Amino acid sequence: MVRAASLLLVALSTVSAAEPSLTHLYPAAGQQGTTVSVTASGKFDPWPAQVWVDAPGVAFTATKTKGKFDVAIAKDAAPGPHLVRVFNQDGASIPRFFIVSTEPELAEIEPNDDFQSPQRIASLPATISGRLDKPGDVDSFGVTLKKGETLNARVEAYVLASSFDAMLRIVDPNGVELAFDHDDGQTLDPNLSWEAPHDGTFVVQLMGFAYPATADVHLTGGEGCVYRLHLTTAPQPRFHFPPSDPTQGPEIVQEHGSTETGGQIIPIPCFVSGCLAKPGEEDHFAFTAVKQKNYTFQVISARAGAPLDAWVAVENKDGQVLRRNDDTDGQRDPQLTWTAPSDGVFQVVLGDVTHHGGPDFVYRLTVAEAPPSATGTATSHAITVVAGKTAEIKTAVKFANGFKTKLHLAAKNLPAGVSAAEVEVPEKGGEVTLKMSAAADAPAASQPVQLVLRETESGGEHRVIYPMTTSGENNGVPQAYTELVINSTDQLWLTVTSTTPVAVADKTEATK
Repeated sequence: MVRAASLLLVALSTVSAAEPSLTHLYPAAGQQGTTVSVTASGKFDPWPAQVWVDAPGVAFTATKTKGKFDVAIAKDAAPGPHLVRVFNQDGASIPRFFIVSTEPELAEIEPNDDFQSPQRIASLPATISGRLDKPGDVDSFGVTLKKGETLNARVEAYVLASSFDAMLRIVDPNGVELAFDHDDGQTLDPNLSWEAPHDGTFVVQLMGFAYPATADVHLTGGEGCVYRLHLTTAPQPRFHFPPSDPTQGPEIVQEHGSTETGGQIIPIPCFVSGCLAKPGEEDHFAFTAVKQKNYTFQVISARAGAPLDAWVAVENKDGQVLRRNDDTDGQRDPQLTWTAPSDGVFQVVLGDVTHHGGPDFVYRLTVAEAPPSATGTATSHAITVVAGKTAEIKTAVKFANGFKTKLHLAAKNLPAGVSAAEVEVPEKGGEVTLKMSAAADAPAASQPVQLVLRETESGGEHRVIYPMTTSGENNGVPQAYTELVINSTDQLWLTVTSTTPVAVADKTEATK
């Protein structure tokens, strides 16, 4: 896969510095064809800092004020989220997010805490880039609606790895609460729809608690409490399912629900769109399996914004459960892989963990053969090697569904003077260590590189990724970000330290 990487480098100094850190960018977005003033949170010594963006058309230029950049966004810059790193001769920060928008981005303007003096939003739709600046901060926005208009308000904060758990509410001019939402089921970000009972001006208020949660229960604020608030009266889909791929199987609409065996017959592969319309309902689908073949069953529901907390199971013709799954990798939507013990007809069954149901309990079930696969996950986003020495980076390799092809772990797009001998991957996978060596006269460098799992015979490659998402709980309290605007990257970072400075100016590279 070819990816463009826009590199903005200045001459690397030989002055001693610490590896920079980057936690957030504010605002977190800008419109195509504009220049935006952006404040970065983190540690940047020395200043001015150097910045890398994962695509051309987004150029960060450091100003005289530490932590502030002018970001020039080209008219043809790729819309959507991008990864940004700050780096120096000692290393690079973990990537953070900047979004290129096709529509104007309004700036949140303080003071706007009081519902009686909100920031007026002249027209809808509108997207506001804002931040809860201090503990107890509440940002208020006034919108004018006509009777019967539906206001849709959606927040991006959790998906930006922001340090607060957002809440939305709508109040009238007297401060009476008319609507409230905390999270949309897909993430901790709220998504609220409300119909105006009469003509008038109403106030949308955004606030939040600290995330990850602390023992103190009070409204939070600070440099990490960055958000985007989307407001519109245009009709919005209630649920957001990713498009199905017709080349990967037909889309089938569930005909009926049943709590008995002998469900609707489906082909493999296919996508099934269904709904658990009544409490306690279970949907059964019959399919024909071949002995020793692997099959995968994946449910999308909570990720689409539905309230369904699904489980999925495979049963034999007698209704005996052969395999069952509830949550997967910290997500409410389940996925399981199953090996058929014999030829015959089996059933995939889907239900709700809490036995609820209703017209909003919709889902998409993907059923397919599970091909052999190999995945590589880097344990670090960056590596630093000193000229004349070696450094190591580890990759966790996993095989699934009978993958047997021999692989080597290899590095690509290394700078001059750096080499890395390919390492054979054990038959059972596991942790593999790659050593990078820098020649004694290797020039200083700071750039993205890639790791791949290369098939020994065919030369085919499986990219190694670094996960941006995290998982974990503390006594049942979420501590992680399981869904972000970008969940992973194959752009790792290599720093070569040397007494020989190097200068690279405005270079655009294509990396595979």
